[in-house]
Amino acid sequence: MSQDTPPASPATGRDFYADLMRASQTSRAGFLAERERWLRGVPVEGREELLFEFEMLLRAVERYLNLNTVVDARDRPLVTRDFHEELADVRDAMDRAIRVARHLQDPDSDQKMVFRKYVETQLADDRIRRALIEEELDQETPPESLFVLREAFDALKNLLDHLLKLPVANLGLFQDVGKLALREIVLNRYFRPFRPLEFRVEYDRLRSVRLLDTLSTLSDEQRTLFATCFLGLFRLLHYLAYVDAEGQPPYPRRVRVLLALVRSEANSLASWMHAELSPKAGSKSLQAATLRAARDIARETERVAREVLVNLDRDMEAPSRAAAAFTTLLRTQVVVLVETLAPNGGLADGVFDELMSPQEAALRLRKDLWVYAQLCRTAETHLRAEDVPAAERALDALKSFLEYFHAGGYQLLRYADYDAFDRFTALLVELPWPPEGPGIRARLAEDLRRFVQTLETTFHAVSRRTLLQGRGFDRQEAEALRDRFLSAPAR
Repeated sequence: MSQDTPPASPATGRDFYADLMRASQTSRAGFLAERERWLRGVPVEGREELLFEFEMLLRAVERYLNLNTVVDARDRPLVTRDFHEELADVRDAMDRAIRVARHLQDPDSDQKMVFRKYVETQLADDRIRRALIEEELDQETPPESLFVLREAFDALKNLLDHLLKLPVANLGLFQDVGKLALREIVLNRYFRPFRPLEFRVEYDRLRSVRLLDTLSTLSDEQRTLFATCFLGLFRLLHYLAYVDAEGQPPYPRRVRVLLALVRSEANSLASWMHAELSPKAGSKSLQAATLRAARDIARETERVAREVLVNLDRDMEAPSRAAAAFTTLLRTQVVVLVETLAPNGGLADGVFDELMSPQEAALRLRKDLWVYAQLCRTAETHLRAEDVPAAERALDALKSFLEYFHAGGYQLLRYADYDAFDRFTALLVELPWPPEGPGIRARLAEDLRRFVQTLETTFHAVSRRTLLQGRGFDRQEAEALRDRFLSAPAR
């Protein structure tokens, strides 16, 4: 489907990708919704990225303390192995997680919890002290949950500092540290790390116009499967960006932990693609392509582990070589799968950067925001004029546009913008249909007027982006897109 073509079937404006992500975490939906509300109120620049890094480190520590992740079965026997290096790696990852958690913690609430912790140590009355401890461990809010995990990691880090002074860190010691860390991570109420193929609306989004348009042409089942696959691939690339961000060697020890996470989840993704995606992909060519991609990911992951990761202790450049190999592998599979889904898409072989063009994404978002505002103004004008038939046609066009917008432009918004857009979408979708009575129509007209202000503010913010400097707004193209929705038959 062309990026300017309205959706073929009528539907209300729902965010398919948010629904997909929430479906992957249904057992914890309530906690995660509350955490999302908390995050939107955190007054810290880049809060979504900080949360991603924090949960990535939790997941990495959990995986790294699994023997299957850090130990090569062909290496020397476990009973004679010294785990000093691995424990030092874990200690560095925990230290970074603690620092990230402090950035996410509101200073006022953090000070209150620190003071409460101090009071606990000073109380002579065991009943009151016990009540305070239980209140803290209940983790009734995301800040309390974050504080509990941070305190636990602080204690574990201090413990590791002392354990690393021992002459030998044997298998039993390594496993016991793993049990303690795993318990604190898994029992955390709001910050239990994501599982493989479980995604978060806060930071897991597909930002490629070409990819979003390609997915929008698929059947519901295919779209869910391939969206899951692409989200998994981009999650791994997101991990690897943290290895690249460390610059030149010597790399911090936590890089080894992150690479172990990449290896583990790459294997999980390949297994899922082989068992779930390929058999249900659709045509034989799609089944063959997804099966081939799964095998390539599994085979190259094993090669990198066998030839590069085993040399992390001996080769200072090994982390960068491993990250480069994984990045090339994953980018290649993204491009291959997009080209398989849309053979005439015009992508040059292996051109990942073209697929992920931020300029193309900004241009698409700017156009969509303008069209959205125009459709809202049209509906508002007819509502205020009490031209009910025209108002209903304009609102039909607006609701049809929402499906198109959520499949594309909405995914290109910044996280901070989602709340206002989500509230307006909910208002429009839940509105009694058709809106009857002058009172309801007057309130809707006012809601439309206010949301147009939000759309215009966002439009101007996107237009000011550096990458759009010198790129004039194509009003003729935008008007053509608007008119396609306005002229579409009423549903």
